[in-house]
Amino acid sequence: MAHVLVIDDDRILNEFLCRMITGFGHKASSATSRQEGLMVARECLPDVVYLDVHLPDGSGLGILPSLREIASEPEIIIITGAGDPGSAELAIKNGAWDYIVKPSSLQDISLPLMRALQYRAAKQVRNPLAALKREGIVGDSPA
Repeated sequence: MAHVLVIDDDRILNEFLCRMITGFGHKASSATSRQEGLMVARECLPDVVYLDVHLPDGSGLGILPSLREIASEPEIIIITGAGDPGSAELAIKNGAWDYIVKPSSLQDISLPLMRALQYRAAKQVRNPLAALKREGIVGDSPA
């Protein structure tokens, strides 16, 4: 079971995504602002984050690097109502997994999640020590 965080100020979409995620058998957490999203991400250590671009306290793209530095190293899926090629390029260059423009079909929203989770599973098979490190079981030793 994966843990997915939804950071989107559109409460209807946020709730829909959380229901979709739990319907797939995963755990879902939600936040409606950048600040809340970072706080929740640091607490729940998500595997995947759905991140809106336009949030009440600033651009979601601004927290993308901070989300990538969280111990769980989550995959980030950008989801926005105002798609623009410049922000899509910036998101992908900063490590976003995918860029979805709202409104989108259920398949367009869920397929990137499934692919990101498959990628993470394959990554853990190749490097099981990294997964233990992310969960805090194994730490860095001094040289």
